[in-house]
Amino acid sequence: MERESDKLKFCQTRKIGLGVFLAIFVFVGVTATYANSFSHSFPETHAIRREVTHIMTASSREIDNQRPIIKDCFLTGRKVQFQIVFERGFYYFIFINERRSLAQRNQFPMVSAGTYIIRRDAVSGVFCQIKIFLNNDSNTFLRINPHNEGTMLEFTLFNSVIYRNVLMPISINRLMTEPFETIMRLSDYIVNWDILRGFYNETENRFVMNVARAIDAKLHTLNDSDDGAQEWNRDFVFIETGSPNPAMGFNCSGFAKWVADGVFSARANRLMDISELKRKHLFDRRDTLSLVFEDERDPLFGLDWTRNIAMTIFELSAGRKARVSDVDVRNFPYERYSEDIGYSVTNLKAILYYLTVTNPGYIYLGSVNGDFGRNPVLRQHYHVVVFAPYICEEGNFHPLVYERNVRRPINEFIRRYNREFIHLVRIKVDDAFTLSEIPPFAE
Repeated sequence: MERESDKLKFCQTRKIGLGVFLAIFVFVGVTATYANSFSHSFPETHAIRREVTHIMTASSREIDNQRPIIKDCFLTGRKVQFQIVFERGFYYFIFINERRSLAQRNQFPMVSAGTYIIRRDAVSGVFCQIKIFLNNDSNTFLRINPHNEGTMLEFTLFNSVIYRNVLMPISINRLMTEPFETIMRLSDYIVNWDILRGFYNETENRFVMNVARAIDAKLHTLNDSDDGAQEWNRDFVFIETGSPNPAMGFNCSGFAKWVADGVFSARANRLMDISELKRKHLFDRRDTLSLVFEDERDPLFGLDWTRNIAMTIFELSAGRKARVSDVDVRNFPYERYSEDIGYSVTNLKAILYYLTVTNPGYIYLGSVNGDFGRNPVLRQHYHVVVFAPYICEEGNFHPLVYERNVRRPINEFIRRYNREFIHLVRIKVDDAFTLSEIPPFAE
């Protein structure tokens, strides 16, 4: 199948009709209290924003003489720093919450949950944009612009725009001093705000964290070897032939199996059988040109390999024969899942975050695929990778990436494969995870 587009097709990115729009306005009320308040996790600054409204609406001369100030916010018990930046014909009014730690006080990081940046045209005096950071990642924020008599919201999650053109019946001049809850209430007819509920799930996130720590502790002991993996009896072999591998190392597929064996062996007292993992799912695939070149190119090896690993582990708990649909990740609502292809790599961080928030306690195997080779060019699954995403106790998201015996920053991984797609399968982990011991390397 040819690549359709690297652009997302969002079912939520639509405008609402005028009649429904007015009905929502009447029903909710601009200042209504949001039932599922985020006040305990998302720091509010509207009291401070209201206090300094006279500064934001003042003349240019008064604004230019304004120095940064720090105020106490009774809503959160934190301090809020208010500062003004002038750049390229615009004033930026910035409200930053204090980050508290035992080691240091009075830290005001610009990129942190609850930071408001309100932009005003220096010549006309018109307020033209509000930007709000939603967590400690610079690529997760709301951008709100004026639209007719109201405003329009855009929601970016880890550099993936997941909502566009969300209309709200409130002017930007009024919205800039309203609580964050007002934005949530006026946009929840489209926006699923639960995706911000990245609360620390002590049990499930700890399981994934422990998996990552176990991998990190043994990475330095692993050898690299093309086509290398460990057989069910712990012998090192070549995947294609099954013959002994004197290098006693892993390629990307063998490494993924080694990690997944940490789940499987704790329950089965052996490692997975390579011959079973090489089994092809010919009847579960879409009818594509790749099937014609199955023997010559084996273009979907990575897809079959990762699915077979996840299905083998699934069957241990389910007590029944697994289906492909039991392990495939197909529930990311902000990009259409493509059969046997998955999702765009550019949206990987947002995908892993969504999965971690909505269903913690899983690691994921990914199969990188794209147009590959010549005569003909086929969609080929040519690389396998392991993901261990979790949210730590401080609420920070850690999307750890392991590929071929190396831990790699996720942003670097996305840059490397940004034109490709990735198919994901899930593996549930628990506290029984135990990695296979690696013997001393052969010379």
